[in-house]
Amino acid sequence: MVDEVTSAGSAAASRGPARFYEIAGITVQVEADLPMTAETFAAKFRQFEVTGPGPDTVVVRHHFGVPAVAEDELGEQVFRRPPWAVYHRPGRWTYLGIQPLPDDRRLERVVVFDEEHRIGDVYNPAQSEEVFRQGGLVSLTMLPTDQILLARLLADRDGVFLHSGGVILDGCGLLFVGHSDAGKSTSIRFVEDRAEVLCDDRNIVRRTPGGFRVYGTWSHGEVPQVSAASAPLAALLFLRKAERNRLVRIADSKVLAEHLLPCVVKPLATADWWEKTLDVLEALGRDVSCYEMEFDTSGDIVAALTDLVASRGEPSGDAGAGGRA
Repeated sequence: MVDEVTSAGSAAASRGPARFYEIAGITVQVEADLPMTAETFAAKFRQFEVTGPGPDTVVVRHHFGVPAVAEDELGEQVFRRPPWAVYHRPGRWTYLGIQPLPDDRRLERVVVFDEEHRIGDVYNPAQSEEVFRQGGLVSLTMLPTDQILLARLLADRDGVFLHSGGVILDGCGLLFVGHSDAGKSTSIRFVEDRAEVLCDDRNIVRRTPGGFRVYGTWSHGEVPQVSAASAPLAALLFLRKAERNRLVRIADSKVLAEHLLPCVVKPLATADWWEKTLDVLEALGRDVSCYEMEFDTSGDIVAALTDLVASRGEPSGDAGAGGRA
């Protein structure tokens, strides 16, 4: 069963040297039953690679071969929607990669974490051993996306993943928020010659004692540049393609929620995850300036953005900014 396999697998994974990657103040320590090289993970991770553990380190250990699992021994089922089922019992979280059809009991993958998601064992299909050896892996966890783990970790750390393009402009973090085709990559290209690009598709926001900060991630879209950098978050800019260029302040909390909630990355949204995430979002909307960014393809919106940054989140004068009650 999973308990016994976890103990044996953990010892096996610790034999080889680990690799370390830091994102949003969290260090991910990756271990495996197989040897790892600088080419095991895709080039996008190099910006995030560090030399060793940090103050907040999470260990991910890779094994090859899916163990037998008795679901009735895993505790309470807190989430089930193919391709995942999530179980929790005191001291343990178990993630099962399930099939679309309810009568198909085959498991694609089993992931077991401790209560705080600090140490986890990923049991990959045996056939993925060759994929691991070939290298160029696009996720540290070998899951379809690392957001499955990171979104969980962030909820426990006053953080949230947002569908957004992020940049640091004159020391200030700006997030262009929206789903596919909203114009995130286009907005990044408007300012990439004068700003540091964090990521054009998914970024992380965390509440810190000094206020909210934005952090880059490796989950990029059309624009391949990514950065592990961080900056104070000056504004959330919700994208809307238009025939003019201006920033319209969002002051109504209901309107803000309508903009913000759909843009939260929520791969496995359990009840406790939502409770923690909503608390962060409420503070985010209260503490950070939020605007609807109307823009066309000319790039003229850059003038309003530079004015916004110059005044640290509060545009001055009539530099392309409008208001909303």
